[in-house]
Amino acid sequence: MPWYRTGSVAITAGQQTVTGTGTAFSANSRVGDAFQGPDGRWYEVTNIASAAVLSIYPAYQGATVTGGAYGLAPMQGYVKDAADKLRQIVEQWGATLAGLGSVSTEDVVPVAKGGTGGKTQAEARNGLGLGNAAVATIGTAAGQVLTRGAFGLGATWATGLPLATNIGGPQIQDSGFYRYSPATADKPGFGSGYGTLSALSATVDGAGNYGTQLAIDYAVNAIGFRRLTGPAWGGWCEIYHTGNTTRGSGGALSAASPIVRIANVSDSARRDLQEQTFQGAGAWGVANDEARGVQVERMAMGEYRIAGSLGLAVEGWRTQDPCSPDGGRPLGITESEQGDDGTVTVRLFKQRWTLTDDGELLLSKGVPLDVPLNSWIDVRLDMPPPPTPRTEP
Repeated sequence: MPWYRTGSVAITAGQQTVTGTGTAFSANSRVGDAFQGPDGRWYEVTNIASAAVLSIYPAYQGATVTGGAYGLAPMQGYVKDAADKLRQIVEQWGATLAGLGSVSTEDVVPVAKGGTGGKTQAEARNGLGLGNAAVATIGTAAGQVLTRGAFGLGATWATGLPLATNIGGPQIQDSGFYRYSPATADKPGFGSGYGTLSALSATVDGAGNYGTQLAIDYAVNAIGFRRLTGPAWGGWCEIYHTGNTTRGSGGALSAASPIVRIANVSDSARRDLQEQTFQGAGAWGVANDEARGVQVERMAMGEYRIAGSLGLAVEGWRTQDPCSPDGGRPLGITESEQGDDGTVTVRLFKQRWTLTDDGELLLSKGVPLDVPLNSWIDVRLDMPPPPTPRTEP
């Protein structure tokens, strides 16, 4: 600590009292410090009465002086500074240290008192109840700890599933979740070419490998599976569901999509007219989600126009006659035609039976007929392709 020399002092020869001017003795000196008087001699500070008065020993040996220079050497200053800091620590942390009790002296702190209960890493892990995972290696090999995202586990929108380059290749030998794109080899033949894949490797024996794959397209309503039995994968099997089939007015299920149903929507007696994904497509029609955007308009008795599609389906069935809901009995005969702009016209006629000269009944078209309120006409359309998902990285 530096010496204190601020101000000046007055001392009478043979006296022990030192009077200061502009001094702060009480704040900058302690009993036992050294006082160097104006005479150059050293004296011991024996008392500090105030900021301007202190006592020395022995009595002042020099001549009486006023306004003399002096010096106070902090002989105990370092000890005092350390004591002050220790006192501050005790005041701040004393209660906390006392609360530790025997913990502060124990060689091994038990778990109950906030320790690990061991002297080594192994003992500490055992005391804390940590299993093998605490020291296991992170990786994808057998016996290692997987991190989030490995084999597609816990993938997020931001990270996404790992992209498979070949669904039948070595990458898919590991069970997990993947995604595929049009560039992926051995991908399903159904759907848009974009989808997710759940791959399960079951077992292996002398005959080969066994496993399954489930593919779900995320651009269109398509899902399918295949299995591995022995040396090679089998073919893909597409699953029929409410998104790629339709139930006709007679209750029969058939593969179809996109579909529009022609019926008097507001007065229809069929509660299942707008089942599943079917929604209104004008006053005279409902469309499923893959035919969304088309509109059905009644032009005349038994004549309807469908706009907003590319026309009738290119392959497979196109129209289904209205049938009774109690067993599929036909309620009329439909015919359809397609314009150059894709507009579809559908006409419905009553059934007319004619007896031929040979005594046979011949079914033909009768007069125009509006769709009965207990039925509808199914029309299968060709729609613009769905938007292509973003380019895969």
